[in-house]
Amino acid sequence: MKILVALISACLYLIFHNDLGTEDLSAYRLPENTLYEGTPFFQQHWVSFAETAETHSASIAMLNSEIPAAVWYGGTEEGHSDVALFLSIFDGAWSEPKVIADRASTENGLSRYIRKIGNPTLHVWPDGNIGVFYVSVSIGGWGGSSVNYIESSDTGVTWSKPRRLVTSPFLNISTLVRTNALERENGHIELPIYHEFIGKFSESLLVSREIEVIDKRRISWGLDSLQPAIMPLDETSALALLRYSGDPPGRIWSSLTSNSGRNWTTPELTPLPNPNAAIALLNTGDGNLLLAFNDAVDGRNRLSLATRSANEGTWKRRKVVETETNTIDVEYEFSYPSLTKGKGDNIHLVYTWNQKRIKHIQFNLAWLNKAKHSTL
Repeated sequence: MKILVALISACLYLIFHNDLGTEDLSAYRLPENTLYEGTPFFQQHWVSFAETAETHSASIAMLNSEIPAAVWYGGTEEGHSDVALFLSIFDGAWSEPKVIADRASTENGLSRYIRKIGNPTLHVWPDGNIGVFYVSVSIGGWGGSSVNYIESSDTGVTWSKPRRLVTSPFLNISTLVRTNALERENGHIELPIYHEFIGKFSESLLVSREIEVIDKRRISWGLDSLQPAIMPLDETSALALLRYSGDPPGRIWSSLTSNSGRNWTTPELTPLPNPNAAIALLNTGDGNLLLAFNDAVDGRNRLSLATRSANEGTWKRRKVVETETNTIDVEYEFSYPSLTKGKGDNIHLVYTWNQKRIKHIQFNLAWLNKAKHSTL
C-alpha cells in the first residue's frame, strides 16, 4: 500500500511540476543583523479572550519593526461551520479581535460551496499590505482542502474577496498551509504547504506578488511528514523542519536546500521530540536559529524553545515556555507556535493555550540566552 501511495503521489507531483530557470529562484531575503538590547526583557499577554469556545492555529507577523499582528481561527470546535478567522494587532496591548473571514464570506467570494475553513498563515508584504492564506474544504475532511487568499491594504479594516490558489492537478484539493512564508529578493515568496489526501508530505509553493503560483517543489515523500517550517540560512540555503505523524517514537525530521529551494535533501531524523504537533522556526539574525516546539514524544502539554547555530550544530534547549502535568481528567495543550522577529533582538511568540485562548509572549535574546541550556 505504501508503495502504491508513493507512486501515485509521485505521478501527481510530476504532472504539476514546472522546471524553472534559475532567474526565477532568486535569493532568500535574510533578517537584518541583530543588535542586542543587553538587558533581559520578557512580557506575556492574552491575544484572545475566549470569544469562541475553541481557538487554534495562530500565525504572527510584523506590520512594521515594532507592531505585530496575529490571525487565528475560532468557533464551536475545529471543523465546525461557525469557525471564523480573527485578526488582532498589538500596540502595547492587543486590539479587540475582528472577524476577517468565515465560511459564508469564503463561499460568497469563491462562488462555491464551503463546508468549513481552517489554518491561516499571515504575511505582510513589503508594500505594507496584509495577506492571509487559509484553508477551506468543500467536501470531506482536511485532505480535501484548498488554499485561499485575502488581502487588506488598510491595516485590516477591509479585505479583498478570497481567491483560490491553483496548487494541485488533482481537483485542486489537498493543499494546506500552517507556517510563515519566506521572502525572496525579487518579491516572490516561498509558501510552505503540505498534503494530506494521498499520504502526508511536505512541499513549498513559489508565489508571486500577484498571488500566482509559479512553481511547486517537493520536500518529503510518503505518509508521515507535514507542516514544514522553513527558514533561510543564507541567500541560497534553507532548513526545513517537519512535523512527524508516524509511528512512535515521534521526532522532528529535517531537510536542506542549497539551491534556493529547487531541490531538497532526503529528510533525516533529528533528536528533537515531536508528539505529532506543529513547530515554528525563526532565523534570529545573530547567526542562530530559534525553534518553538512541543518538547515531548507524547502530549502537547510542554512547549519549549531551543536554539542552534545557523551553520549547523547541536540544538540546545533554552526555555520551557509552559508546562503542566496531564491528569486523568485534564489534558493540557500549549501548541501550534508561531514566531516572528521585531526591532533589534525583540522576538514574539504566539500559541494555542488549551484550545481556549491565544497567548503571546514577547522577549529578547538576552532573556533567552541568559537561561541555562541542555543539549537535545
